Amino acid sequence: MDQNTVTLPDWHSLKNEIGKQFNDFCILRGKENITFGEDVWIGYFTLIDGSAPLTIGSKVAISSGVHIYTHDTSFQKALDIPRKPDGSHVHRAPVTIGNNVQIGANSVILPGVTIGDNVVIGAGSVVNKNIPSNSVAVGNPCKVVKKL
Repeated sequence: MDQNTVTLPDWHSLKNEIGKQFNDFCILRGKENITFGEDVWIGYFTLIDGSAPLTIGSKVAISSGVHIYTHDTSFQKALDIPRKPDGSHVHRAPVTIGNNVQIGANSVILPGVTIGDNVVIGAGSVVNKNIPSNSVAVGNPCKVVKKL
């Protein structure tokens, strides 16, 4: 799915919620655009971004310090893209995390990524591409190192 086929929420309507659903140190941005399955555990000092649709499956453990982004402004300055009042200058893309997934501490999940079912993401990984089901993936950039 790309940004053109997804209805994106109004950039200025996105609100931050801190410490209400999972723990005192979890930040949820745009919670109304995030779908959580059953039995989801989220560790301390996490940032979960719903600037675009985010789906988190069931039986998912997201370790401490993980950041999941559905938006990216890293190219805005480099490409001299002017800020727009409606936020359309911000690249946004949905993220999907399957069922029975473990995301290791301090990992970063980038916009547009799909992580399949039964996946382990090693600590400190930067996930910038899709990870297939039944995999162990680690590193920066994250790569599959084992099939389960």
